[in-house]
Amino acid sequence: MSNSKYSVLFMRDDRDVTRYRVSPFWLKMFVFMQVFLFLCAAGGIYMGVRGFKVNNDLRGENKQLEQRLVGAEVRLERLGNMEKILQSYDPAELQSLLAAATNEAENEPEAPEVDLNKVFTRVDTQQVGVENIQAKIAGQKISVSFELNNLQTSTSVVGQGDIALVKKDGSTQDANVKKSDLSFQIQRFKRIQTVFVLPDGVDRKELFGLRLEIKGKDGGVIFAETYPLYHILS
Repeated sequence: MSNSKYSVLFMRDDRDVTRYRVSPFWLKMFVFMQVFLFLCAAGGIYMGVRGFKVNNDLRGENKQLEQRLVGAEVRLERLGNMEKILQSYDPAELQSLLAAATNEAENEPEAPEVDLNKVFTRVDTQQVGVENIQAKIAGQKISVSFELNNLQTSTSVVGQGDIALVKKDGSTQDANVKKSDLSFQIQRFKRIQTVFVLPDGVDRKELFGLRLEIKGKDGGVIFAETYPLYHILS
């Protein structure tokens, strides 16, 4: 059995059968060689892909380092120019300029603090309701209309409305509306309309919305809400 061999036959139509005897050792060596070559090819592909990825990463890092180097050179050049400028001035004059700038910064008035809670707090005592509020802007004029409903069906409601302009910085400014347009005495509901002109110094681009306040007969606020313009413009 130790001398057993495999017979390999090659047959063609135009020739006799050719027979080869192959030792199991060489057959195993052939299989091992195929497996070895396959593993080498797979390893070569893996190393090639890995090398390509590492090369791309190195290129990216190199590009970032070059950009940082250019930025550092620009900053260094600016510092050098500033040093030359400072050297050309008298130290006493520079000291006086710095003192003047410091005093100006200290004397600059602080911007008024904006209370956003006051601007956006909603008040609803369930005495009146506001529906279908709409606004139109034409040039420097703003027209506002809404339906005011009496939620107290047993009695009429008497009061006065006020409109304030809400700017994008959170500050507010009272609108110049006719008091008669926003005064009311209703049993069920009333359609209210008013037109007013933007106050001097207020540009349309500065506006964020309108704040509507409804006051009762005693002057207390019974309804208040802020409406962004992009919700009510028609």
